[in-house]
Amino acid sequence: MLKRILLIIFLAAIIIPIPFTAYADTPVDSQKAAFIRNDDLWIKTGKEEKRLTSEGFARYPKWSHDGNWIAYLKGKREIGNYLNNGELWVYNLKMDKHTKITSNVTNYFQWSPQQNKLTFLVSTDLYIVDTEPVKPFLITKLTANVENFSWFPNGKDLFISTKENQKLHTDIQLSKLSFEANRQKPVVKQIYTIPVGENEYYVSTSQFKWSHNQKWISFLLIPTASLSADSNTLCILSQDGQVFQRVDEMLDYEEWFQWAPTKSVLGYIHGVGREAMKNKQLKTVHLPSFHKRLLTPKGYADRDFIWKNNHKLYVSRSIESEWVNVNERPLPSIIKIIQSQKQVTFPTKNQGDFFLQISDHHLFWIRTDRQSASIFLSPTKNIQATQWIKNITLASWYYEKWNWEEVFSLYKGKSS
Repeated sequence: MLKRILLIIFLAAIIIPIPFTAYADTPVDSQKAAFIRNDDLWIKTGKEEKRLTSEGFARYPKWSHDGNWIAYLKGKREIGNYLNNGELWVYNLKMDKHTKITSNVTNYFQWSPQQNKLTFLVSTDLYIVDTEPVKPFLITKLTANVENFSWFPNGKDLFISTKENQKLHTDIQLSKLSFEANRQKPVVKQIYTIPVGENEYYVSTSQFKWSHNQKWISFLLIPTASLSADSNTLCILSQDGQVFQRVDEMLDYEEWFQWAPTKSVLGYIHGVGREAMKNKQLKTVHLPSFHKRLLTPKGYADRDFIWKNNHKLYVSRSIESEWVNVNERPLPSIIKIIQSQKQVTFPTKNQGDFFLQISDHHLFWIRTDRQSASIFLSPTKNIQATQWIKNITLASWYYEKWNWEEVFSLYKGKSS
């Protein structure tokens, strides 16, 4: 009898999958992403790919909070394979239907983090459109003269930057825009005024990012275009406007500054000069002390990064280099940073790993040889590179900084 019981236990252990295997495989099967291939919009869910457009020049796919909608720009190819302004479209996955919203929209459009409402800029005019359920595609102009904006985490209010006038040395106003009561008459509450001195050339801001506890807001203070190519000022503002500090200098790439998941620690890639291969170091700044920590060893340049948790980061890192011939420019691999630092991906010499994303305990990234690009993934517990999406369109690039948000968007929420 004892032998029979032991045999049953042994067979059950072989037949029943162990929890880790299910935990590792299931998230990828349900994961979905929007991407651009041959300038068309595609979607991938698990192992299935589907082309969504067949004409035009599509860029900047962005997911709604529930994963039922994708907003994107469509237009004409600009010099450098770039699209700055275009037609704003939305695609509904359940209805398999595309709807054009309007034209001449900048690439700063944003979904509410809580509702299917989409905000966008036409020049400096700020608009909102509902996609469901009561008044779909009703477009309302909220206000004018907006430099940039972001949703508050509550998904109801907007944080905006404006200038009093178009003169160069005009102060920049940061304000809360509330419109739930009446969109025709939104309420603007000034939070902070950034003084712009006679010897300063700040004209705008980036979008805004909140710390997990919503007590701190990070953003870039952006000078005129020629200066912005080489240096912008990373700033932190308390949510009540009582504390403001210019933290450091960095390039105008919003994915290069990110808050830790649940602590008031901001990670960012510091460094001036437009070349992405030189003088780019990953730092952290801890609030409210504003204590900084350098994480990049001497002789290396950091090109992208992502937080895994409050104590672990992944960074795309290459050997530091001068501006040499393209075939001699180093490409990055991925380094895991905890207390020590360890290389975890090993692309070939002519390949590099960029645009790190994390979802469902998996690390996603883009691997490119400058001629083609594909999406790779791996469980974060044990990094083993697996190709997930093959041959996406190459993003535009500037001095070796690739704008991958143009061609790839990973859905990180929970589908309804």
